[in-house]
Amino acid sequence: MFVEELNVGGRRVPLVHLAKDENAIVFSDVHFGLRYGGRTLSLHEDLSNFLDHLNDEDKTRLLVLLGDIFELWSGSLRDVFQDALNPLRLIARLSSSVIFVPGNHDRISARMRFPGSRWAGEIYVTPDILLLDVEGKKVLLFHGHQLDNLFLLTKGLWRVQSYIYLFSEMLFALPGPLEWFFAALATLTVLLLLFLFHATSLLMEATIILASIILFSPLIILLWRDLQDKVWYGFVQKIGPRLFKSRLRGKSIESLAVSKPLKKLVSFLESYPEIGRVDVVIFGHTHVPGFLVSNGKVFINTGSWVKNSYNSDNGVENKTYVRIEGGKVRLCKWDGKEVVLFEKEIQGKKQIFNNNYYGL
Repeated sequence: MFVEELNVGGRRVPLVHLAKDENAIVFSDVHFGLRYGGRTLSLHEDLSNFLDHLNDEDKTRLLVLLGDIFELWSGSLRDVFQDALNPLRLIARLSSSVIFVPGNHDRISARMRFPGSRWAGEIYVTPDILLLDVEGKKVLLFHGHQLDNLFLLTKGLWRVQSYIYLFSEMLFALPGPLEWFFAALATLTVLLLLFLFHATSLLMEATIILASIILFSPLIILLWRDLQDKVWYGFVQKIGPRLFKSRLRGKSIESLAVSKPLKKLVSFLESYPEIGRVDVVIFGHTHVPGFLVSNGKVFINTGSWVKNSYNSDNGVENKTYVRIEGGKVRLCKWDGKEVVLFEKEIQGKKQIFNNNYYGL
């Protein structure tokens, strides 16, 4: 394995060259620290079991963490560290190199840097995309929120959630329930400010408005942190399977493979001679694993390591991942042992599909 960095539209994108006999493992959406209703939703213990297997196997050359590994939107830092401790310890024991491609839930870690990385047994963070070269065939990897209509409509506003998380964790670090006392005190200060002061100039009016926004923010942020999981896990995901036959219609592998954002991204990358044709596209984000061959390209959704209500209701698998080895790309499931759900020879010589899983 060797690595070169490409300049793609002003961004440095790593291109990892894998020999045919070198093995890569890709998984996403573990959401360390995710809790709801007193239940732990992250299947981190199963992931530890899987990583133990990789350590015993001792042939993984590259491990790709394809985003939303950490729940840094709603999980408490205590829960995040508690869930992640053993899996990260096992990852550190691997002899493979590790590349982390942040997702929307752990985007705040995208600026991490590990100076002096030599790529062999090291950790590397790339903010947006990763490219692999397997025997001349190009594999594109990214988290997948870049294809989400909600994120496309709000542009970069979704990143505000990361700052809300950081600020709320600072408040939660106060002793006892002081965060709510502080928020209430700040809100009362706003009301007192509005009652006592009357703007006599445009500058004074702007100052009062700015002070009000700042003082109101602790209460708004705490309420947001308290409500977001109740709205998403307590409401949306419970009624979603009843309203739609599959989770979040429009996010299936079939629809995403022909979506304009993905076509635009692939065309942009293929316009660079040093990249050329993209043969395989791998992403996560939707938590719904899938495998599709269309127009000579392979599209794979890595799925998730999260326990969701729609999983059991709709027969959607979790604990899924992608293995690239011996010139083949496979979508696999961990159930105490590796189960191959789909497989395709990247060179295009052979295809094997398990029609009992997802129709193509």
